[in-house]
Amino acid sequence: MSDPADKVTAAFDTAKSKINELAESGKVQEALGTARDKIDEFVESKQVQDALGTAKDKLSELAENEKVQEAVTTAKDKITEVAQKFNNR
Repeated sequence: MSDPADKVTAAFDTAKSKINELAESGKVQEALGTARDKIDEFVESKQVQDALGTAKDKLSELAENEKVQEAVTTAKDKITEVAQKFNNR
């Protein structure tokens, strides 16, 4: 009777072989190519580009906001304070 570890290893080897066969199949490669093309089309679309532009603008506004700046400064100060406490031990 085979060792259980040998059976597990054999099962993994078989699964790995089947996954490799699947990944190398023409249909899978074709599907991946189509998916890449569709993703590229999506990323290049005007709506996505506009949304990215709007998001960048909003993030810039947020980063420049006085309250956000104060919160970031406070967070930095607290981190420095905690780091100093650890260093003084």
